[in-house]
Amino acid sequence: MNGSVLQRFCMPHVARITEKSEYQRVFSRGEKLWGRLFVCYVLVEATTECRMGPVVSRKVGGAVIRNRVKRHVREFFRMNRHRLTPGLQLVVVARAACAAQSGHVCARELERMLGRHLTHDK
Repeated sequence: MNGSVLQRFCMPHVARITEKSEYQRVFSRGEKLWGRLFVCYVLVEATTECRMGPVVSRKVGGAVIRNRVKRHVREFFRMNRHRLTPGLQLVVVARAACAAQSGHVCARELERMLGRHLTHDK
């Protein structure tokens, strides 16, 4: 594969929200988007890179299920990061209904919820 293609679809560490204070900033200042499977908090900060942090509580299921849901969310972000509004800070909170869904269903729901923050070129 071409180096630029690999870079386009990678998920570097700087693209992850990891600190509690970063999560709190997005929760308090961000726009809340409700969906059947997820609740997304979206904050656009022009000075930063697109970043994402998943939140999956024990209400969703056991550790195996929670980790699978987080993988689905990270994969969606990894594949669509280049299409997101520059500077987008995204926290995705999983709801219990997403435990039984496939990665494709989760991706479709996230794409629907984040529609106005996505460009439509693939």
